[in-house]
Amino acid sequence: MGNVIHKPRHFWSAGSNRIREVFKVAYLFATELSAAGAVEIIVRPVKSRRTLEQNAKLWAMLGDISRQVEWPVNGLMQRLDSEDWKALMTAAARQEIRMAQGVNGGVVMLGVSTKRMSVQELGDVIECMYVFGAEKGVIWSEPKGRMPEQWEAAA
Repeated sequence: MGNVIHKPRHFWSAGSNRIREVFKVAYLFATELSAAGAVEIIVRPVKSRRTLEQNAKLWAMLGDISRQVEWPVNGLMQRLDSEDWKALMTAAARQEIRMAQGVNGGVVMLGVSTKRMSVQELGDVIECMYVFGAEKGVIWSEPKGRMPEQWEAAA
């Protein structure tokens, strides 16, 4: 039992041309796991991941906010970099905060990876940024005519 893998594995295929190959690999993995006991197999559609266009928009908007908005950190107003704003905006969009105790004390806010977000989830972050930017008077570097229709109302 020492060689059995206990961590779940994901197998996926973007089209029907590789489905047999993917199922064969998944079957062999499940067979190996079943030697140690029961296995669970789940087959479901894959969520569409964020688009490259969304990612480019996200980072352009984060840059705009980081250049134009000061935010309180440890009681002092200061400019944050795009990574810090990404953590703030993803937490705001998800309406959740994850905190951990720092290794040497204090509190560390844990961010959310946008890399694994679906198109809808990242769209929610971008919409949240438009609302925040409107409240703070941010001037977006992207011309209004190029914004997707559903985001124009928030700008």
